[in-house]
Amino acid sequence: MRVEVKYDPSYSMAIVHLDQGEEIQSEGGAMVGKSPNITMETHRAAKGAGILKSLKTAFLGGESFWMNTFRAEGGSGEVALAPTLPGDIKVLNISQTVFVQSSSYLAGSPELSIDTKFQGLKGFFSGESLFFLKISGTGILLIASYGGIEEIQVNGGIIVDTGHIVAFEENLSYEIKKMGGWKSFFFSGEGLVCHFKGNGRIWVQSRNVPGLTRWLREKLPPKRQ
Repeated sequence: MRVEVKYDPSYSMAIVHLDQGEEIQSEGGAMVGKSPNITMETHRAAKGAGILKSLKTAFLGGESFWMNTFRAEGGSGEVALAPTLPGDIKVLNISQTVFVQSSSYLAGSPELSIDTKFQGLKGFFSGESLFFLKISGTGILLIASYGGIEEIQVNGGIIVDTGHIVAFEENLSYEIKKMGGWKSFFFSGEGLVCHFKGNGRIWVQSRNVPGLTRWLREKLPPKRQ
């Protein structure tokens, strides 16, 4: 398998080159196009995990729990994948568990297992999604962002706005808190932040979706009475 990222960092698209028999698994709706000999199979995100976990992904996480697996049959071929929002794509070769913001998962090797991890009801209160996918195993992982992606090597600690988190390694411990006091929480424009501690990598995005939705909401004309 070979992955080529084009048009980065603003409007990235991943071209995945597959040899005969190779597969890539992606989120539903990510395909831009594919070779005629690339087959596609649709399945649930957490195979064998049971209907309750699938429903948790669909209704609590806000993401579709359907995944597509693309396979090269009768020779090599390619499939083009792209995220919904304009931004970057990074190709990671992982060998340990990585937590990925649910909207930032684009694709990965079929050997990688995907599970959900819920971070608490504070996410509903702030309007920010605090759901992460737990990606385990060894293989290629494609993560996407709204805006550019910055990789940060943490040695000790760092505080990151939850809306800017793309992914982080399992060996980082974390705690979600509000930024400052209640006055700051409601009026500063800053919501929840994540306190990371330890040694490991974290990937952040230069823009955040909650900020975009707030901006769009302000531009909408007022409702007529």
